[in-house]
Amino acid sequence: MNNMFPSRRDFRDLRRQFFDDTFDQVLGEAGNFKTDIIEDDNEYTVEAELPGMDKENIELDYHDNILSISGKQESETNEEDKERNYIRRERSSRSFSRQFLIRDVDEDNISARFENGILKVKLPKKESDKPENKRIDIQ
Repeated sequence: MNNMFPSRRDFRDLRRQFFDDTFDQVLGEAGNFKTDIIEDDNEYTVEAELPGMDKENIELDYHDNILSISGKQESETNEEDKERNYIRRERSSRSFSRQFLIRDVDEDNISARFENGILKVKLPKKESDKPENKRIDIQ
């Protein structure tokens, strides 16, 4: 009986099939993109999948221990059929933004590269300014 009523997912899938929004197909749901954060002894590496994006549309910022990745994608579709007097013109604009807390980074030596739809950010580690936790004996 439960499957007699459409779920929210069913309506989302129907919307995608009906409108065929190519940008949703490229980035998935707007605002979400696959990201891996890898840590080794010397640095953190952030790898973000941004297929279909241009490097010029991506903004990268590191401030107060927060790495921010954001971007904007605009597209326009024009179709015309003079025989049937049919004209279709659509425009869409999507933006995304994600932030990651990454501490103890040497801000002056951060580097980034965008290649084949993958943004790779290298964040070298620096010595931590804060002291280690100290155990306190209870009397």
